[in-house]
Amino acid sequence: MATNNSWQLLKFGGTSVSTRRNWDNIARIIKRKQAKGKKVFVVHSAVSSVSNKLDALIELALKGEYIGAFEEVVDIHQKLLTELELPHNLLDEEYGFLKRLLDGISLLGEVTERVRALVMSQGELWATKAGQLYLSNQFEEVVLRLDARDYLFAHETPSIDYLCANCEFERDEALLNAIEDSSIIISQGFIASTRDNETVLLGRGGSDSSAAYFAAKIEAERLEIWTDVPGIFTANPNQVANARLLKQLNYEEAQEMASAGAKVLHPRAIRPAKISQIPIYIRSTVDPDIDGTVISSTENSWGMVKGVTAKEEITLVSMESQGMWQQAGFLADIFAIFKRHHVSVDLVSTSETNITVSLDNLTQVVSQKRLAGLVKGLSAMCRVEVMHDCSAVSIVGKNVRAILHKIAPAFSIFETYKVYLLSQAASDLNLTFVIDQEHSSKVIASLHELLITNNPNSEILGPTAKELKQSNVTGETKKWWQAKQGIIEKCLSERDSAYIYDLESVRNNIQNLHTISAVDKVFFAVKSNNNPEVLKTAYEAGTGFETVSLGEVNHVLTLFPNIDRSRIFFTPNFADKKEYEKVLEKEIRLTLDSTYPLKHWPEIFAGKEIFLRVDPNIGKGHHANVRTAGATSKFGIPMDELAELIAVINSYKIKVVGLHAHAGSGILSNEHWAEHARLLAETASQFPNVKYLNLGGGFGIKERSQQSELTMSHIDASLQAVQAEYPQYQLWIEPGRYISANTGVLVSKVTQVKQKQNYYYVGLNTGMNSLMRPALYGSFHNIVNLSRLNAEKEHLATIVGPICESTDKLGVEIPFPKTQEGDLILIENAGAYGRVMANEYNMRMPAEEVCI
Repeated sequence: MATNNSWQLLKFGGTSVSTRRNWDNIARIIKRKQAKGKKVFVVHSAVSSVSNKLDALIELALKGEYIGAFEEVVDIHQKLLTELELPHNLLDEEYGFLKRLLDGISLLGEVTERVRALVMSQGELWATKAGQLYLSNQFEEVVLRLDARDYLFAHETPSIDYLCANCEFERDEALLNAIEDSSIIISQGFIASTRDNETVLLGRGGSDSSAAYFAAKIEAERLEIWTDVPGIFTANPNQVANARLLKQLNYEEAQEMASAGAKVLHPRAIRPAKISQIPIYIRSTVDPDIDGTVISSTENSWGMVKGVTAKEEITLVSMESQGMWQQAGFLADIFAIFKRHHVSVDLVSTSETNITVSLDNLTQVVSQKRLAGLVKGLSAMCRVEVMHDCSAVSIVGKNVRAILHKIAPAFSIFETYKVYLLSQAASDLNLTFVIDQEHSSKVIASLHELLITNNPNSEILGPTAKELKQSNVTGETKKWWQAKQGIIEKCLSERDSAYIYDLESVRNNIQNLHTISAVDKVFFAVKSNNNPEVLKTAYEAGTGFETVSLGEVNHVLTLFPNIDRSRIFFTPNFADKKEYEKVLEKEIRLTLDSTYPLKHWPEIFAGKEIFLRVDPNIGKGHHANVRTAGATSKFGIPMDELAELIAVINSYKIKVVGLHAHAGSGILSNEHWAEHARLLAETASQFPNVKYLNLGGGFGIKERSQQSELTMSHIDASLQAVQAEYPQYQLWIEPGRYISANTGVLVSKVTQVKQKQNYYYVGLNTGMNSLMRPALYGSFHNIVNLSRLNAEKEHLATIVGPICESTDKLGVEIPFPKTQEGDLILIENAGAYGRVMANEYNMRMPAEEVCI
């Protein structure tokens, strides 16, 4: 039981110690603690990305190619020293020590685990030296720096695991005596030592464990884990946009969520805190005023799903033998082999002839060499199959067996995904499905929607990540550009205008689309935004790419040369014959939106698989120029012309494997895509090889306060109803604007302000040469004066650019504050069909693109 002393232990992650701004936040947090009479013990990680770079340095040293990468690690720290206004030679001795280690590895051409641990420890040691001096400059009292290796000792075992050790954490009189006269302590996470003074590591994410060990040793009042998120959520907010903050968890639930993949807290950190009855507070360095998550012994909300989590990079080992049936001791013999090779098992599933287990990669490091040795040992008893790139998706909640009837509908999600292993925890805390990793994001989003989003509120459920960013000024949800105003202003310090894209928002929008479980594939419309960083973000989020020209196809292939060609879809309009031929050579699926290619060039499609774009006859969208259906639109094959194609299709053995439809842009009706799905499903009866129905894009975004937003769960429900009628078809979508529009803003400096009779003109450095949509479509974009965001709006302003055209108006009669030359004007929802449509009319260069 923790004693009533004044020590509080604060752990800061890599992001929290990577910038001057965050170090300033750390200093403010410590000052708050001091104002309450508390002593502060700080444990921290290495600067963000440094541990990964050190790991990579070892491999480069083995190849003799490490100098450049070494200098990069040094440069990261030199930049931080500059930010912190510390001497540039502060870490010279440490740099030299690492260089000698790398020289030795390179010379020998090999590295032991002991040396690997010593190299990996440098990130924390360097950061502590810089952190101590910075904090010493902020406080009058002495900031005591401790080497964690003097106080954290690995458990004595027959063989030391230098890369993933466990430590003792009993009350430590020597440590208490060492810190007795100090009020601020700083030490490292991640590293410890043996009793023989050899450096060991606590495994990736081990800084949390270090903090818990130290907290137990000094019997701290509380342990605070400060990170870049404000607590533990019901799912990863980067995967599920409507994941909610969990205000309270007990130790067992937190242990389960951490073990099941919630990355905010390392699972090893909980046991020392639980045994010592030290409450754990998860807090955000970025938003220190948010209360976050409290983990304690308090019981709450039995029989409730608390979260949907995933452990990635899972390895499965399947062992099959007819000889195991009713053979006493077979399991014991199998697991003895795992023990001999120092490999820990996480999940276990057994049958009469098969045992399948998962390896817990979170709390152990299983090298390829060790895994090969394990397989060799097991092969003497059974046939062994190893499966990589799996994901263990878990439904977490205390007394989960009591709510099986409630979660039963969730099982339907797995109809199209292979489940390799299903495990219900003996602790009655989770239900886990091991599936292919490529499907985990979609499964998580769908499970969360069914089990948490659609269920009543609970007192332990807090706001979503988005709701946590409420603006006190507007009373509305704080927008990403408001939260990052300082970054935007910095981007414009040396530019007159710029498109700025928030990649985190791109990921969030894609995650929203992935919650539509009825949709099998999402293609990002490249024409909406072809910025390489935006496309890379979409690629990593699992989307495909809808392309409308050979140029876009080549752009995607240049960026992702190893991309699975099924992730590219070609939807040209009135394209040249040669363009079709070149795309077919690249084995990329395409759609034909006219009968002309099949009637006049059927030979180039002979034996190929194609889609046909059907004209749904009714165009939709906010403006005539964005409606892509009906007789006045150039897109699509009229329904009554489809029958004319059957003869040529059969003659040239062409397979129509899919139908495609697109009605327009900016659609805010949740039922629209189900209407298209039914139309295409009914039409598909003419073509026996159809497997896929591409429902197009057009997903609208909320642009005005009176508009309602699309609801993904409603779209999903309507599509599931269609899927139930036509289960033989896969459904695809190809949104562009929904993914990228609200993730981008166009920011430009004011050049002049002019009052002309009753009209107040605000002139910018850029105009319709950067953003064509207002002139082309009459589209609405909310516009604000970023430099005077809270100022009284005295005028109705017309925002114009420098282009010599009367249509060069970006906004007309907008409530606006009094504006001056040099002010920054921000135009919202400019991430789609903005820079891609820009031009150099009047020989004025359009705004450049910046990703943050």
